[in-house]
Amino acid sequence: MRAGRPRRRAIAAAVALVVAAGAVAALLAAASGPQAAPRFQAADRSFSVVVPAGWHALGARELKAMPASPAAVLRRTDRRGMIVIQRRPALERNSRSLTRDLTRQLQRRFDGLQPVGSRTVPLGSGPGYVYTFARPRAGTVQSIAVAPVRDRTYTMDAVASAAAPEVAAQIGAIVRSFDTPDPVPSS
Repeated sequence: MRAGRPRRRAIAAAVALVVAAGAVAALLAAASGPQAAPRFQAADRSFSVVVPAGWHALGARELKAMPASPAAVLRRTDRRGMIVIQRRPALERNSRSLTRDLTRQLQRRFDGLQPVGSRTVPLGSGPGYVYTFARPRAGTVQSIAVAPVRDRTYTMDAVASAAAPEVAAQIGAIVRSFDTPDPVPSS
């Protein structure tokens, strides 16, 4: 029986060492803080957004090949989510009229559209507006985010697979991170 005790002590010591190493690693990770997600910045430095792991921004050549000349396109590498950012003239509508107009336009464009909701949300650049709708036949959830800036408006058209709630959460983080050096218009 005595021969078994040294072996048990060695195993217990090894387990204690692994637990201690894990605790030290956890403390070091906590001390260094969470790693900030990289940011995509427009070539003209007019705006930036976070780019979560598994996402990438299209390059200048790819953007030029797209219709409507978007300012940026972010896409998940597995293609289950995408955001198209465009610059537009300044909007002169309030959120109530914007919701009504968007619902009408989108119902003409998409069969079976189901509005999910609309609301004002805090963005990195100030208050923004988000309109979300589902397209069950297409298996997607889509959002249109509107970010007013001094003399223009940015829109972020986002689409995610309805079966991928983690993608929708990432899209929400990207939209909320939208930031610009221009001041937000006062209401």
